Amino acid sequence: MITVCPVGHYAHRQPLAYAPIRTAVAGRVGVIDRPETADIVIVSHSKDLDSCAAALSAAQRNGARIVLLSEEPLWDTVWARNPLQRQQHHTHPQGSFDFAYLNHMTSGLYEFLQIPYFLLTDRSFFARYASWFAQTAQKTPKDWLDTWARAPRDVAFVAEYRDDPKFDRAFAGIDIFGLGAWRTRVALGCNTGTVLRTGAGWNTLPRRQDLPDWHLDKYLDLHDGCRMVSAIENTHQNAYVSEKIFDAFAVGAVPLTVAGPDHRLHDLAHPDSHLNLYGLTEADAAATIGAFAPTAALAEAYARAQAKLHTLFATPDRILAEYAWFAQKLTQELTQELEAAPSPQSHG
Repeated sequence: MITVCPVGHYAHRQPLAYAPIRTAVAGRVGVIDRPETADIVIVSHSKDLDSCAAALSAAQRNGARIVLLSEEPLWDTVWARNPLQRQQHHTHPQGSFDFAYLNHMTSGLYEFLQIPYFLLTDRSFFARYASWFAQTAQKTPKDWLDTWARAPRDVAFVAEYRDDPKFDRAFAGIDIFGLGAWRTRVALGCNTGTVLRTGAGWNTLPRRQDLPDWHLDKYLDLHDGCRMVSAIENTHQNAYVSEKIFDAFAVGAVPLTVAGPDHRLHDLAHPDSHLNLYGLTEADAAATIGAFAPTAALAEAYARAQAKLHTLFATPDRILAEYAWFAQKLTQELTQELEAAPSPQSHG
């Protein structure tokens, strides 16, 4: 069994921090709290390469492999020096060391079968979506047109306010780019009808991480209350899909999305069932949202998407297969790092 010790301020935000995933890899990967005896010492954010430099350098001298195991493309694209290179070296006054960078771009870890990684981190996602989509799948296209006609809000943006240019970081030649500031500018540009903008920075409400149950609060606040709900991620990366697209469908709203032609979101929902703003400027995206008018064709596609999501969460078979798939890949990725001989190089 591979022994792993997570360290650093962000140790609670990596796959092995979540009980369902630890259960899935039990017997193959075990989490311990002593870096001096671990096979692999893990950090989860590039910031912890600095904050834990002394401990990581010491662990490597003791024979451990160092892995930056990131679940969050936002952190990779905004704060990492080079999120596209797997094998790297880090130099710091308190210690230098080699490390492997495993993220959405440098590994196949987050290439899901049918259910995206984020939904594996908490079993309540599956239980809620099973219940919610069992209800929404019963609605006809006419029901959806009636629901949207009665909705008190035209569009809701539920995400943190960000205006720093660092959140616009893009990478030449690949379809990876930040959306955190872009979606803020789009929200600011939407002034047609009734618009809800909420989240950290928009108001004085607590951050969602500080709420007892942010996910249920979001559902109750938005259910049948909006024609459109933003499902725009903080980063465009083809395998990165969080809860946002599922939540938009669950509350009965047309999702606003940004998804290129190879994005895995298209495997979850037919292109005609959501409003895809990929490739548009902020002004054009806001204008497209302002001009939105539900059609019978949209309602037909939307009802089919709801039926598909109901099937996805109807039985535990798919989520169990996804846990097994993820556990296999995580074990393979960590085994690969243990078996890889350190490459001789000069860091002077």
